[in-house]
Amino acid sequence: MRKLISAVIVLTLAAAMPLAWAAEEEKGDDEAKLLKQRCPRPSEFAIVFSFGYAGDHMPKDDAKFDELLGKIKEGGFNTIHCTYTDKRLQLAEKHGVKMMLDYLAGEHHVYKSVDAAKALAEKLRGKSAIWGYNIWNDRFGKMCAGRVRDILNVRRWDPTHPAFIGTYKADGMNYLVNSDTFGYYDYHWKRGPHRHFRHLLAFSAGARQNNSYVYRWVESVPGLPGKGNPNRALYTANTSIACGLKGMLYFLALDLMDRNTLEWTQAGKDIISVNKQIIPLAAEIMKIGNPSAIYSTPITKDMNNNPVGEGKDVMPAGLENNKFPADFWIQPAGGEFVMGVFKDDDGRDAIFVANNNAYAEQDVKLKLAKPAKCSIFDRKEGKFRPLEVKDGAIAFKLSPGGGELIRFEK
Repeated sequence: MRKLISAVIVLTLAAAMPLAWAAEEEKGDDEAKLLKQRCPRPSEFAIVFSFGYAGDHMPKDDAKFDELLGKIKEGGFNTIHCTYTDKRLQLAEKHGVKMMLDYLAGEHHVYKSVDAAKALAEKLRGKSAIWGYNIWNDRFGKMCAGRVRDILNVRRWDPTHPAFIGTYKADGMNYLVNSDTFGYYDYHWKRGPHRHFRHLLAFSAGARQNNSYVYRWVESVPGLPGKGNPNRALYTANTSIACGLKGMLYFLALDLMDRNTLEWTQAGKDIISVNKQIIPLAAEIMKIGNPSAIYSTPITKDMNNNPVGEGKDVMPAGLENNKFPADFWIQPAGGEFVMGVFKDDDGRDAIFVANNNAYAEQDVKLKLAKPAKCSIFDRKEGKFRPLEVKDGAIAFKLSPGGGELIRFEK
């Protein structure tokens, strides 16, 4: 997969360059440096509240926007996707919520209002309440060169914050070799569960190749509100994190909250329950970077807890080539799960283990081929706690759709 992506990147980038940067003043070595440049990594996994894009869909009244920020912060959202005003920035700072600016709307449109977009981005350099800029969320079609141009422009204007650029499935993703954060939408619970891991693996490989991070739009209502909805949403979040996800944008908050009364719907309450499990890990997820490998156990039941054939070694769709290697130092000895393999900022081995089943608990057991001292992140305490190694193995439970972060000390 990585070799294929690399080959396509070279060809597509070469084709895009004459169009993407013909109008730019900076050429040669400066442009080459800009392509490789990356903004500082965001400090937290982003859980993004969005009423939509390409327009100002948030409350116009500052007092009501203030109320909205308090509600979403309490509901486990740490980022809001909206257009910019000075007052909104002040209110975001007040609530500790970061702003992902909609650069496809109004006076700060990334390519229709270039001067205004540039002036604002330059003004916001280094602002801690700014997550960054949302500059695309749809199919690329024949506009790939323009999107590459927009990424570089935002990077010129504000090198302290990333620009998010998303597409449909993997449409045009190989053009985004210069992006800080890139992602996609494909609502797998309703449009085809078999594509879930295939897209995650493709974007994970692209992120490793290009020193980028993967974000994605996820379904607000993947199941029946109050019933299967929280299970499915939690499964999507945790299995994606195992594959390197660093942020998710819910599509759309209109399903989660009444925009007039700001009251949560049942679906909104479901998502809050999911957010509450992810948000304690928000800083730790960023510290482990991109996965060096993604492995899965065989399954006896699928993500919906339905039996999957009688043969041995049935793998989740898309993970057929991601079995645990026989010589890997961690071996599965119980449970059905997908596992991302990471290194944290201090060079320690880390794994994120996610349930392959949205509806059934797993008793996970991992055999370790070398002596290890390890710990598991305790959400209630907000810190790592020791995890017992007994007879060369560790064991823990995964809740339905759940995920756990394990760290191995040097």
